[in-house]
Amino acid sequence: MKVAEWDMEELLMLVGESNQRAFSVFYNLYYKKVFRFVYYYLRQGDAAAEVVSDVFFIIWKSRCALKDIKSLDAYLYIIAKNEAIRYLRQNRDYRKVGIEDIPLHLELSEGTELENQLEREEIEQLIEKIVNKLPEKCRMIFLMNRAEGLQTKEIAQALSLSESTVRVQMKIAVDKILKELKVYYPNLNLVTILGILFIRNFS
Repeated sequence: MKVAEWDMEELLMLVGESNQRAFSVFYNLYYKKVFRFVYYYLRQGDAAAEVVSDVFFIIWKSRCALKDIKSLDAYLYIIAKNEAIRYLRQNRDYRKVGIEDIPLHLELSEGTELENQLEREEIEQLIEKIVNKLPEKCRMIFLMNRAEGLQTKEIAQALSLSESTVRVQMKIAVDKILKELKVYYPNLNLVTILGILFIRNFS
C-alpha cells in the first residue's frame, strides 16, 4: 500500500500497536519535513540527519500517544527543536554552515505576470538573499510558514512563542521582502509578489 493510500488515523493507530510497516510509512511521510526543520537550526546535513534519527527514535518510544495528539506537525517540530538544541549544547565546538546553504524553493502562482524564466530565477535568488539576512527568529518563522506550510498556532507551539509574536515576526519578514523587492523591481505589482512568496495564506 502506498503512503497516499493510508488513512492517517489508521496509520497512527497501527504505529501505536508497534506495526513496523506502519512506522516505516510514517517515517517516509514525515522525514523530509523534520529534516528541513532541523536543518534550519544546524545548517549542516550530517548533523541534521543524526538529530532526525534521534527524533524518530523518540517518536517510536512514545508511539502509543501518537493517536491522541491534536497537532501532529507541531508535536514533531517541538521534539525536533528540542533535539536540535540539545545537539548544539552537547557540541559546543560545532560549526554551522552558512545560512546560504539552506534551500528555499519558491513557486509561482497561476497567472503570474513575470515575463520570462530568467526574471523568475532572478527574483527567486533575490528573495533567498533577503530571507537569509533576516534575524534568526524572523527567518525561522517565515521559513516554517513558507517552506513547511505551518499555521500561526503550530509555529507558536513549536517555537514556544505567543501567536501574536509569530504574526508580528511574519509581518516583519514580509514587509522587509516586499520593500527590498520593490527597490529592484518597482513595476512588479503586489499580487504577483505575494504569489511568489506564498503557496498558501498565512493565517
